[in-house]
Amino acid sequence: SLIALLLGVCSIIAAEAPNPIIVELSTGETQQVRFSGGKTHSIKLVSLKERTEPYYESANKRTIDAVVEADVGLRIDGKNGDVVGGPFLLPMVVNGLAVLVTVTKNWTGGIAVDELNKDVRLEIQDANVPWYDAHRFVFPIRNYRWRALNYQHTFLGVAVNQARIYYHRGEDFGMLPDREAAIASVAGEVGTVPGPNGDGASNSFFLHSAGLILRYAHMNTPNILPELKPGVFVTQGQKLGLTGNTWRGRPVRDPHLHVEIHDEQSNKLRNSFPWVVAAYRNSYPGEVLPIAGGWRHLWAGDTIILDGSRSLAGTGRKIVSWKWKFTDGTSAVGAHVSRKYTMPGAYSEQLIVRDNRGREDSDFVEVYVLDREHPSMPPFTMIHYYPVRGIHAGDEVEFVIRPNKGGPATIDYGDGTKVAWLETTHHHYAHPGTYIVTVSKSEGPSGPGIFKTRVVVE
Repeated sequence: SLIALLLGVCSIIAAEAPNPIIVELSTGETQQVRFSGGKTHSIKLVSLKERTEPYYESANKRTIDAVVEADVGLRIDGKNGDVVGGPFLLPMVVNGLAVLVTVTKNWTGGIAVDELNKDVRLEIQDANVPWYDAHRFVFPIRNYRWRALNYQHTFLGVAVNQARIYYHRGEDFGMLPDREAAIASVAGEVGTVPGPNGDGASNSFFLHSAGLILRYAHMNTPNILPELKPGVFVTQGQKLGLTGNTWRGRPVRDPHLHVEIHDEQSNKLRNSFPWVVAAYRNSYPGEVLPIAGGWRHLWAGDTIILDGSRSLAGTGRKIVSWKWKFTDGTSAVGAHVSRKYTMPGAYSEQLIVRDNRGREDSDFVEVYVLDREHPSMPPFTMIHYYPVRGIHAGDEVEFVIRPNKGGPATIDYGDGTKVAWLETTHHHYAHPGTYIVTVSKSEGPSGPGIFKTRVVVE
């Protein structure tokens, strides 16, 4: 249980293993954090600096500064250390403690609000103890592939193409609706279920397990197994239903499965990225996890640092090379590269990472360049395809490609075949390999749009 004991300006916090402890701090505040074994550590928030990028809100016809990273200065047991908060980050170690930033004061708002009365929420664990046990979670979708589709959000990431700023809380995995099984990532007890007629919102399905609550969203109710009632125990990997596309009680254009994690006792949101990494590694050991940065924003004429350093190798391996291929035909090497964008538009830049055993994979960062004089909603296109994993030469692959704006577009399947855009198309790849699918939209008021994803044919 969580115990708070007031001691002057400090408090003592205790929590049961195995979950990291949640700590909220104001700048200058010190807390004493006690782990289940009885050892106590002193933690002080020394400083907080948030970094921003421009984001266009179409509902308000304005551009705001969106928080994208935070530098958090800490003093742990008398030793100073810094951690970085942001999407695609794992815990960082300061003086024997693993620390993860869950949210900061100006990262709380937007479409999905996360209440925070202080300056920062951290999760903390003894660095000698695994953040999450290697076999505790499995990936919540069968037959998925890491960052397979370009509609994929992570915790604290800024989502593009929204009417208002949207800091994502949880993980989104794009998938054509009603095709692939959504499964229990952990063994646990079913909590709330949407029922046969849905819940009028996102069809939230709650699963309770060892101090955590996992919320699944957007499954279509006809495909949620009817025997899954509150109080029913499910085993790890058990099918819950199928991925869907329900929001506000009706179908939407962005089919995906959303999963988020809450602390069972306090109901506070936990940072879900370390969970999804642990789950993917458990389900698909040894694969490279490329991370190009998700979605980035800047003004035309400005320079941005693209960051591939958050890419992860499989257990016992390490990343040894990073190569970038850009939409203008140029390339670069290195985990960090500097790029200047002079023209508004949307540009999907490819990162290729290789580990020390020769295994490689790709991810794409979508860079949204805004016109400072006449800012507007940038072009955006969702690329979905099915199946995602287990494609063999000659198999039919279904593509559903949905732009947010009209205008001519082309689809390049990556094997020499190009076609005019249609929302739904089908394609057969003749040979095994990794194919880069590119959707190109002609230049409009917000500039051109170039969007990419990869298809792996086994």
